[in-house]
Amino acid sequence: MILIAVIVTCFLTNDAYAAQCGCATEALHVRSGAGTTHRLLGTVPPGECHTDKGGRQTANGYTWANIDYNGHDAWAAINWLNFKTCQTHQSSSSAGCPNIVSRAGWGARSPTHPHYLLTHTPNHVYIHHGASGACHTKTACIAKVKGYQNWHMDGHHYSDIEYSFVVGEDGNVYEARGWDAVGAHTLHHNHDGLGICVIGNFMEHVPNTAALNAIKNLIKCGVNKGKITANYILKGHRDVGQTACPGQKLYDLIQTWPHYHH
Repeated sequence: MILIAVIVTCFLTNDAYAAQCGCATEALHVRSGAGTTHRLLGTVPPGECHTDKGGRQTANGYTWANIDYNGHDAWAAINWLNFKTCQTHQSSSSAGCPNIVSRAGWGARSPTHPHYLLTHTPNHVYIHHGASGACHTKTACIAKVKGYQNWHMDGHHYSDIEYSFVVGEDGNVYEARGWDAVGAHTLHHNHDGLGICVIGNFMEHVPNTAALNAIKNLIKCGVNKGKITANYILKGHRDVGQTACPGQKLYDLIQTWPHYHH
């Protein structure tokens, strides 16, 4: 049974742990409660960031920390964690990944109920657009991502923002439901793929180079981290639904990319 991971966990919700990270030595099992008898929610890979909710409990001879695991209220053993100052987003050098702003980093609301977890590695990537105004700064893009989440939760009554990740024309990627959770982005296909939404409306023009590079690097990052299969299939939202998404110009472009399949 694996209990530990090299994990960067941002402690932002309790003053005693503010701006600290816990770094362990091996893979970490994350559970629904403190103790090994609780349901296993997933395994955190090295270097991944999660918000510490401040709670501590002792069970099975270990001290457990209460963390936000992709929207789940989760617990992880901390006995092998080394605490240090942390950042609110992953390093862009991690596994060749783009800059990924964590949920804590953009101020995400907690989901109304825990996310369901994917049962296998996704073999599809679905590209969306927000059909909204654009953003070109981190501050403006955070406001857009929060707007998406509010609309999905308050307007559609979803449990959380529907996408896996959101990409801005500031070049940042914003963690939505993340790598491991089932999304609500593509009807009938939420269990087989991740949904990446680009902020803006791309009916008449393509996203800028910063956003396009972020999409490509995010997919490459997912493959490198084992979060997307190496032989994944890329599709636009309209390939599997009656919609104009991801916008005509962006749709035309992704059809030229490797792995695209109608």
